[in-house]
Amino acid sequence: MFSCTKKEDTNPNEITITQGGVFIVNEGNFSSANSSLSYFYPSNSEVQNNLFYKVNNVPLGDVAQSITINEDRVYIVINNSGIVYGINRKTLEFEGKISGLASPREMIIVNENKAYISDLISKEITIVNHASWEVIDKIDLGKSSDCMVKTGNKVMAANWSAYNQTTINNTIMVINSDTDKLIDSIIVGIEPNSMIIDKNNFLWVLCSGGFMNNEIPTLWKINTSNLEIEKQFSFSSINQSPDKLCINSNGDTLYFLNNGIYSMSIFDLTLPEDAIISEDDKNYYSLGIDPLTNDIYVSDAIDYNQNGIVYRYNSIGNYISSNGVGIIPGSFGFNY
Repeated sequence: MFSCTKKEDTNPNEITITQGGVFIVNEGNFSSANSSLSYFYPSNSEVQNNLFYKVNNVPLGDVAQSITINEDRVYIVINNSGIVYGINRKTLEFEGKISGLASPREMIIVNENKAYISDLISKEITIVNHASWEVIDKIDLGKSSDCMVKTGNKVMAANWSAYNQTTINNTIMVINSDTDKLIDSIIVGIEPNSMIIDKNNFLWVLCSGGFMNNEIPTLWKINTSNLEIEKQFSFSSINQSPDKLCINSNGDTLYFLNNGIYSMSIFDLTLPEDAIISEDDKNYYSLGIDPLTNDIYVSDAIDYNQNGIVYRYNSIGNYISSNGVGIIPGSFGFNY
């Protein structure tokens, strides 16, 4: 089934995390505390699994949501455990944690000491000192937050979920990262699930249209200087659910999931009609684009209970390799 052999019995003393590989964060099942960390080596197409446990002799936690790499440290957000773990980038040894969070989703580095953590339940973003593990303050948003991107002194935070709020979840909230204040908001489609900044500093926002197919899914192009909408693309069916918007290393080609993998130029005037990689009988769950090689990484969650698979393709969709990883492989961290 797989093109190479998994290294399940790796001795912790033999684990060597080299640059140029890919961290794979496996979410695990809700309330089962079976999330895990894998590492993929593109040079030989091999993977090492369950590394956090093997190195630190403790489980990673309950729903490993996302990963952030900064200098010599890797941060892994554990959603249902309400914590962020920090581990050494080379040895994977535990270095510290940020705790007391409600339902953390993503962490974004603001500067050498400050980071923001978004939250599914709380209507505030948590400001932390990522060097000392301390919570500094909160930013009141009035809505929950999920994915975040930064451009200049602006941090854009998406209100993806309508949970625990009475307003519609169709907003991108704009924070001044110098003052840590909410300064503006942008109305987009329902359920903005992923965002990127392109080479011309435009913000692209992908919206699924809602869990209950509330409206047609949309893709938005936004001017980050004046926060005005430059273009709105509408998908062909209300039953579609596009997700996981990514961009290539040049910042000029978008990729996303929509029952297959699609790509489009940032200069295209219409959405792509055909997938560059068909989903076939797989269950594509997450997507990542290598920022150096532009290789495409896509995970197959299968049935959300057994171990998943990560497939690697080149930038035009030709198959390279596949590897078995952990349960529900949900995010990628490119180690450059």
